[in-house]
Amino acid sequence: MLKAFFNFFLLLALISLLIARKSFPIFLILVALVAIAAVVVRKAKILEEWSVLILGAHGQENKVISAAEDLIDARKVDSVEIKEEKLGPGLTPAAFGETRKFLKLTDRRNLRLGNFKIYANAIDYGDSLFVSWYLTYMPDIWQTIASLIPGTRKIIGLDDLDLFNRQDLTAYVTCVHKCVQDAVDKLMLEMGQDPSKVDRRSRGFLGIS
Repeated sequence: MLKAFFNFFLLLALISLLIARKSFPIFLILVALVAIAAVVVRKAKILEEWSVLILGAHGQENKVISAAEDLIDARKVDSVEIKEEKLGPGLTPAAFGETRKFLKLTDRRNLRLGNFKIYANAIDYGDSLFVSWYLTYMPDIWQTIASLIPGTRKIIGLDDLDLFNRQDLTAYVTCVHKCVQDAVDKLMLEMGQDPSKVDRRSRGFLGIS
């Protein structure tokens, strides 16, 4: 819908530039407002995910996430940036409404990987603990605006990755996946549970195990 409005106002702006120049600034402002709206409402697309329910582990969320963070740090991948943030359901900072604490990981090795972020967290579910991570893609401001231009498709980002980018992305996600799993294994062993029964394959286009 926003793309249709953008194209409509852009067309009117071009027409007014030719036949009614006094109207041109008005339509140009409308084009800019639609572009701003597209940036504001953009959402992260989930590309890969993994989760596990640890029975009887209620209240252990800080323990497993701290262990995962320590394990990631121990891998000494300097390009991976780790932050703890309270986010809303759209995985963006929220001033109002419900928020949950996530571990946000970004690989800054190159500009293309910067839009692929992993969000990991653990939340209580009854007497158990639900641990999960999500690989997301969020187009940046310029990609979002470019996707509104006539003749362009919606930018997802995967098609723009070359072989080396895909290798780096897979290595980054695999590293985080293994560290979160190791943190889960550690907690389960402490509780006398068997971690070998956990499904280790992620769900998505990578299928990491």
